[in-house]
Amino acid sequence: MGLMDWMDVAENVVKGVQKVQDRVGPIERLAIQALGSASTTNLDDNLLTFLLALAAFDSYTLLGNCKGRLELKISQFQNLLGSNMQNKIQYGIYEICEGRHKGKKILAYRGTEVSGLVTLLQDISLALPSLTYLGQPIKEAIDSAVEIALKHKPDFICGHSLGGLITECVCGETGIPGASFNAPAPWSSLPLHNLLSGDKYDKVKFEVHLTKNDIVSLFGGFPGVSLSHVGHPIWHEGVGTDDIIANHKMELMLKDLEKDL
Repeated sequence: MGLMDWMDVAENVVKGVQKVQDRVGPIERLAIQALGSASTTNLDDNLLTFLLALAAFDSYTLLGNCKGRLELKISQFQNLLGSNMQNKIQYGIYEICEGRHKGKKILAYRGTEVSGLVTLLQDISLALPSLTYLGQPIKEAIDSAVEIALKHKPDFICGHSLGGLITECVCGETGIPGASFNAPAPWSSLPLHNLLSGDKYDKVKFEVHLTKNDIVSLFGGFPGVSLSHVGHPIWHEGVGTDDIIANHKMELMLKDLEKDL
């Protein structure tokens, strides 16, 4: 079976899973409310959400290309092949340059690069505690991310893809508001696979943004995606099943969020 055949299979699987999620999502939300389960609340601030997405996007390169809206203040690169770097995680700290949040700081955690179906599947597999994140156990990366947040004391945190999963875990440990974008869900009813250990996220202003027909956004533990994140997901339409790779990329999310400004 060639790569194109696998892509067809993946697209059909994603389409089927998305249909199920569309049906059970509202029920999951009602269950959260009925049970009084811990859950974040929405930011209700379109500009802030866009700025968080902008920081999450730039965290991959740490070039500070943020349309003049953010200024990169601190950057730390992940270990480079063949180097002596000992950094466990890559992140950037940005200062907001405009609006009512001017002067506040955003801590953005880098996710994993996505170039095709293989890396999408790797992104999902890395959410399992027994596997690794950029060469190290995922739980070590989360612990390092929490230490970074406690050290720099940002006003907001964010991340895309696996960086978003890490961000949700940091919110659980610290109660810092922010947003995650197209992240695999961190919580599982199975203790071995559960990464969300903290409970400080309850009622914190933190948004979970996911894209329909994105294989990573649809990754969640039993009993469902909505119950596996720190907050009820806000779903974006994406481009359908014709390009499941594009649905996961941060560029598409940025364009969608910019429409609301």
